[in-house]
Amino acid sequence: NGARAASTFRERFIGRGGNVIETLSVADAPGDLSGLLATASQRGVDAVFLAVKGSTARALAPQLALAGLGGKSRVGTSQLISGTGKPEQDAALDGIVYPTEVWTARGLSGLPAASVAAASLPTARGPAARLFAFGHDAWLLTAYLEKLATGDNVQLKGATGALALDGFGNVIRTPAWATFNNGHPVPVAGGD
Repeated sequence: NGARAASTFRERFIGRGGNVIETLSVADAPGDLSGLLATASQRGVDAVFLAVKGSTARALAPQLALAGLGGKSRVGTSQLISGTGKPEQDAALDGIVYPTEVWTARGLSGLPAASVAAASLPTARGPAARLFAFGHDAWLLTAYLEKLATGDNVQLKGATGALALDGFGNVIRTPAWATFNNGHPVPVAGGD
């Protein structure tokens, strides 16, 4: 959920030397936050972290712009794409960067494009596309587990991102990054 993501972000960001100016909790349908956002803006905000769904982010985007935060770096969680899909509405999300699956962002060699799979396979549409990518990667990990476990700095190019094993045998995933442009999700250059 958004509160947990914001808390984890805050903890890790501060732990790496960052400074969190303000944390605002918002409802799914946020009210007028312009005063709080303007105050935060005056305190020297460099970036905005959005741990909200797309519908909430669409409602927040104009308020961020009015508070002088629209031109700042804006980063969302993967839940940003939840409740999206209409470019005319999603244009409000333009410029917000978020982690996503490699397969849905830019495609993956050996797999049909996400849009092609979705057209013929209902279980690869919308939010289920993530599960499809996860299933592909589960198969990939099974096939190459020994190589991952015994090799040095070995990574697999999976549908969900770059996959590797840590020293304890846990799978580490580095996602792709995307943003919205004219209401359409597009990959971020170098974001893989």
